[in-house]
Amino acid sequence: MKQRKFILQLALLLAVFVVLFFSPAADAQEKKTQDQAAKETTPPAIDPEAVATVKRMETFMQTLSAYSIHADTETDEVLLAGPKVQFDGTIDGTLQLPNRLRLTTARDDKDTQEFFYDGSTLTVWIKDRNVWATAPVAPTVGEMLKTVRAKYDLSFPLDDLLRGATRGELMDGVTAAIVIGTSLVGGVECDHLGFHKEGVDAQLWIEKSDRPLPRKIVITTLTEPSQPQHSEVLTWDLTPKIDEAMFQFTPPAGAEKIVFAEPSTQKTPTKEGTDD
Repeated sequence: MKQRKFILQLALLLAVFVVLFFSPAADAQEKKTQDQAAKETTPPAIDPEAVATVKRMETFMQTLSAYSIHADTETDEVLLAGPKVQFDGTIDGTLQLPNRLRLTTARDDKDTQEFFYDGSTLTVWIKDRNVWATAPVAPTVGEMLKTVRAKYDLSFPLDDLLRGATRGELMDGVTAAIVIGTSLVGGVECDHLGFHKEGVDAQLWIEKSDRPLPRKIVITTLTEPSQPQHSEVLTWDLTPKIDEAMFQFTPPAGAEKIVFAEPSTQKTPTKEGTDD
């Protein structure tokens, strides 16, 4: 009789155990606990530390009124036959706000180009072909960059990085941002950050100092099967020697004047006064 009573009590205890630990309510509570633990251990898609580092850089760059910059570039190109190849290049620029800009670009596979902006006109000289074009433009660097991109489909080197930084727009469209770590770029200690936008991955190295400048950028295009990359290693001079003459263009002997082509009418520059 006692044995039978003990078995009955044991059965009741087992029933209570099953109800408590295998009921929907218990499952829900367990899942809630697991979700909370995962939430606490999984980093956010956009790391606040990465955002704060970019913000420090943007804030500092908004204080700059003049600087010179040199960039060593590497650019992947996918050939029609299929291989992905890489070309080296350089960019040298001097900017004086609000309305002076000089840029020179050179790359293994492209003509060397020089850009002169004096606050009222933009001139582009294609040095290797000794041809040049000029047009009246907006009276500030920011508006000039915006209007020539819209009107002539002309993009400037470093435009997205520098204009985005000074306008506080670098995080626009970013869906993931992480702090990768700390590394050296040209002997300068930097915060190494990673970002993702639709179709693009980007890495950015920002100087760890009281002048948090961008020192390197790598862009990976995800929409191409081979995922080509473009990289720039940046060197800065925040106290450049500026001469007004550097923003003026004087055509060299034998230079041929052409006109800027507008994408709505033609694809390439034409000789002045012709339709070809």
